[in-house]
Amino acid sequence: MQRSLSPNMTDRKKGHERPSRYGLPLPEVCHLTLDKATIQDRAVFIIGDVHGCYDELTELMDKARTLENTVLFVFVGDLVNRGPKSKEVVKLLRRTDCYSVRGNHEETTLREHARLIKDPGYDLPERYQYIRKFDEGDLDYLKRLPYTICIPSLQAIIVHAGLEPGVVLEEQCLTAMTHMRSLVQRGATDTTLLPSNRISEGVPWASLWTGPEHVYYGHDKKRGYVEHGFATGLDTGCVNGEHLTGMFINGCRKTLTVPARKQYWADTP
Repeated sequence: MQRSLSPNMTDRKKGHERPSRYGLPLPEVCHLTLDKATIQDRAVFIIGDVHGCYDELTELMDKARTLENTVLFVFVGDLVNRGPKSKEVVKLLRRTDCYSVRGNHEETTLREHARLIKDPGYDLPERYQYIRKFDEGDLDYLKRLPYTICIPSLQAIIVHAGLEPGVVLEEQCLTAMTHMRSLVQRGATDTTLLPSNRISEGVPWASLWTGPEHVYYGHDKKRGYVEHGFATGLDTGCVNGEHLTGMFINGCRKTLTVPARKQYWADTP
């Protein structure tokens, strides 16, 4: 169910002293910066929501490697859940020199794992059974994922869901970064804009983002691939039978897609 991100779910304290939406421990680094020495001479390729679509992911990565000699892959999160091969996706990223932010499905995965650890008799929902296949290294990898990745040399920020215009990165709401889709006016007479995961009200947050950094994000498959002045959405619904999309933000600057091999997940109305 879509819902607004209510004030008690936000985190306004500098340094993110409060936990994320599900009370999960914060990663050691909430906002990761990749400097020029890390990027080197590699072409940076940002990939949209994978959701366990391992076969489509490997096809897209191979396709990208045919265009550039050296590629640094960066993911917008939602690596796991709903698709058929969450474990294989995480294993692939762990053995590849790449980076990812955390999405809401990484957070729900960690939430469900915490419940299972606390109560071994916990009735793990069917859609989270893939967690039983993860080893501690896989789970530690997900726990370490930052909320944002900044690439100053390319004036780029990668986040899963969105950012609030006018709020410095260190004071952004953690829940908004993993869940928001829109900005909605607080009330009829209060023009304050609040983050929301609704798309039926308000306006896309990305349409109000004025840079100077360009933000690359996922999470919003209903709007699909979309380009705003300083933000690009890359969730094209692979797990729902559509496409997996990635784009070079330097080098050849091409956008690539591969079709889903099947529909793995159907959203409920």
